[in-house]
Amino acid sequence: MMDATRRGFLRGVVGTGALGAGMAAAGIPVAGAEGRGVAEPGGTVVVIHLVGGVDGLSVLVPHGDPRYNERRPTIAVAAPGERYGAIELDRGLGLHPALAPIWNRLGPTDQLAVICGVGVPDNGDGNRSHLPARDFLHRGGRHEPEGWASRLLRFEGLDGAAVWSFGPGPHPMFDGLAGAVAANRPTVSVGAHRDPAGAVSAVSRAYGGGSDIGRSGQAALAASGRWSNTSWTSAADRLARGYPEGRLGRSLAATADMIREDRGLRLVAIDHDGYDTHVDQGGGRSGVLAHRLDRLARGLTAFWTDVEDADDRAPVTVVVVSEFGRAIDENGSGGTEHGRGGVALALGDRVVGGVHGDLPDLDTDEVWPVSVDIRRVCADAVSSHGFRPWRGGVFPGLPLPNRSLGLLLSP
Repeated sequence: MMDATRRGFLRGVVGTGALGAGMAAAGIPVAGAEGRGVAEPGGTVVVIHLVGGVDGLSVLVPHGDPRYNERRPTIAVAAPGERYGAIELDRGLGLHPALAPIWNRLGPTDQLAVICGVGVPDNGDGNRSHLPARDFLHRGGRHEPEGWASRLLRFEGLDGAAVWSFGPGPHPMFDGLAGAVAANRPTVSVGAHRDPAGAVSAVSRAYGGGSDIGRSGQAALAASGRWSNTSWTSAADRLARGYPEGRLGRSLAATADMIREDRGLRLVAIDHDGYDTHVDQGGGRSGVLAHRLDRLARGLTAFWTDVEDADDRAPVTVVVVSEFGRAIDENGSGGTEHGRGGVALALGDRVVGGVHGDLPDLDTDEVWPVSVDIRRVCADAVSSHGFRPWRGGVFPGLPLPNRSLGLLLSP
């Protein structure tokens, strides 16, 4: 097997006990573990959860390893240069071709990172089952009564900061946060932040009108005194801006509108479902995964196009995570079973692009081992914006690192 597919060859080894040396040797800036770095957290961190467990070996394709095609005879993504082949990166690796829009936008500027071996640490507590793994991701630990973002905001004294999520109620990441108004689709905190009425208004416009918000949501917002019947952005407008149809496109469009209008948005949580690909996962051209990744890439590209053009905006970071990865071997239904480690993505102003972390050994591994606690990705993202996630019990049991992962710059 090629050396390029062995563990630890990548830009920086981010597994336990190997954080500092690889990053320093590569000349990658790293954030110190101590100190906030700024007087108050700033900018916006967007956390996108790919619900169901995305297949990391289709997102990051080890096409240079002959065992990849042997273990995935019908769903392997073709090598770069072949029809519907992967996007060439380096050292026998490529990206799924459906991710071409966001790669073309951010790859050349070194603002797109792929983090390998990301997942829930194994303690025999069902980390390959959806509900326990999602709970760990959203709450920042096992059996926590509230979301990790709520603890973080409370510790920083920002309980009333502008946050929002998409769904019938507050996202679990924000469980325990006071002052949230839940509408039928968006959920917006209307606490004591800058221009709360404008934040709600921006969400309303992005959702295409009052009927899309829902009567119960209108009543709740009207009762709060923050309902605004301004002209709304239409679905046609979102499509013209490049957003895909559906919840992901609406969520990202609303987020971009609030950032461009300087609504003081700090944290955002968005779920994108459909990644539990037991059947008809597909390769580079068709199948469930190609369809979902296409929507993700188009949504992220439109979002970044919108926010990049905003005048004098604060930094923006997007992290894309999933509750676990998938098995290395394809199953008998043209899909993959639940695994452990996988990949996460990071993009934005403070991201050091490239591939970071440890690949699986396709000679021996049945699943991708976890070398990066999934909470580390979220912690580094908010840390790069001036938050202090290592304090205040935000991520219980997560060891204080000597250095950051190195893929996100300190403020």
